[in-house]
Amino acid sequence: MYLLNEDKSHLGHRVNDILTSMQDLQDDMDNLGTRHFNRLVDELVNEIRKVLHGQWNSQNHGFLGDLQKVAVALKKTLEDKGDMKEIFPAAVQTMQGLAGKLGVKVNDMEAPEMEGGSDVSQDDFELTGQGPEQQQDPNQMPQDPNQMPQDPMMQQQPMPQDPMMGQPSM
Repeated sequence: MYLLNEDKSHLGHRVNDILTSMQDLQDDMDNLGTRHFNRLVDELVNEIRKVLHGQWNSQNHGFLGDLQKVAVALKKTLEDKGDMKEIFPAAVQTMQGLAGKLGVKVNDMEAPEMEGGSDVSQDDFELTGQGPEQQQDPNQMPQDPNQMPQDPMMQQQPMPQDPMMGQPSM
């Protein structure tokens, strides 16, 4: 049973990776030219093909059928030179539904547990750096020239000079 669930989880992660790429592309769709957008969609179709050609158990064949429908619709639109910008949002929505059916989280990020409405005190914050009394305006020059900030390039060792350099030859 563990291997079957792991296989479904692996498929879910692969679908979520493709879905994330599709959502990013959908966000940038209006800023891309038609040729560039179609090339990126074709690369997504190739990624879906890689998933479809993998070894999956029979329980995942229904999910693979939905994934294949999305790939076929996108590829057919590309080949027929249809309006990809009209079809693509529907394909993203179908992929979101498929990812929801697989039930795998896109990420495992969670906010830390805190009681609602609890007050935040000054003790909850950490002081970083040297504190407010030590900070100076970076544009303000120090009064003492010995306190001038050192340029890291100036701290390198000077190049030894040849005493004969620059002297005319005899």
